[in-house]
Amino acid sequence: MNRSLPLGCARPVESGRVSERQSKTTVEVSRVSTSSTVVDRAVGCLLGAALGDSLGVPVEFEEYSDIRARYGPDGVTEPPPQALLGDAAQMLLFTGEGYLHAWATGNNGGRWRPVEATAAAYRRWLLTQQEDKPHYGAIGLLAEPELYVNRSPGLTSLRALQEERLGTPEEPINSSKGCGAVDRAAGAGFAPTVEMSYTLGCQFGALTHGAPGGWAAAGAMAALVHLLAVQGRRLPQAVDQAAGRVLREDTETATGLADAATLARIDVRTAYVQRLGQGWVGPEALAIGAYCALALPKREQFREALWLAANHSGHSDTTAAITGAILGARHGTAALPRDWLNRLELADVIERIGHDLGASCVGEKFNDRRYLTLG
Repeated sequence: MNRSLPLGCARPVESGRVSERQSKTTVEVSRVSTSSTVVDRAVGCLLGAALGDSLGVPVEFEEYSDIRARYGPDGVTEPPPQALLGDAAQMLLFTGEGYLHAWATGNNGGRWRPVEATAAAYRRWLLTQQEDKPHYGAIGLLAEPELYVNRSPGLTSLRALQEERLGTPEEPINSSKGCGAVDRAAGAGFAPTVEMSYTLGCQFGALTHGAPGGWAAAGAMAALVHLLAVQGRRLPQAVDQAAGRVLREDTETATGLADAATLARIDVRTAYVQRLGQGWVGPEALAIGAYCALALPKREQFREALWLAANHSGHSDTTAAITGAILGARHGTAALPRDWLNRLELADVIERIGHDLGASCVGEKFNDRRYLTLG
């Protein structure tokens, strides 16, 4: 299996100021879908991920038979009255904040260092898992008391972020292909181009997950989000293109996406979710999330798709979060159930990060200065 990345992905995205080429790319992106559509899809993507996460968190470590015994024959069908974020949504927020810090810095005459900025953001998230409340004067996401809660985060990320040196695809920090990189990768999907989204998804993932199944699956997720939200591709086409792109780095992820597409054309069955795996590793989590979105792709099927993604004997919160992000990126906020949003923890914060990611992608003005002081 090829552990190296192709040209343009084999080393960190070049540090430096936002170039004229990058600026032109941003303008070109806005012509694919209208600016307002991309921004709405970015908000839908992050909120959709958070809704899926909150649906799956209560049953994350349960067998399917136990879920049905606890909730009835239909399993878990909606988030609890207080829909709390899991670690997937928490880290997705910090991915967005890290990328936006890099974007704002580069756009205001500083150095464009998205990988370093996102690594710093992940270390800020680690602080929320080690302390019980914000320090006086905390800014950005560190000022949100609700984030200072342990929601059973993956040990791989916890351990990696305590190391002095984080990983790269070329110099892996460990041998993990766990799902903790793919479920936070959607924020990288709002880079100016699909190749940059894929590259950053890989690099962000490799900070904590060393095996290609960990970081390449994250790159595929970021590319998939970009294809849907920014380029406006139809879901089957986007999945096929993401599978083709990741094939160079990880055949397991590519095969999983291809299998998901095949099964979705046959039927909607919980048994097909189980056939794709349990979602504890990146390729399986992405395959399950994609299958549920492909099998129930319509805007009005959002609830059913997340239900399918959460009700199985696997990593329910991660797979439902991925499905929610995919459908949110495809349909925008119109797909999201209002009664679910009304109970979602930190919905306003998630909406703000999503808006700013979308705006940064299409060159729409937003308050980028709130990200400049992050470090």
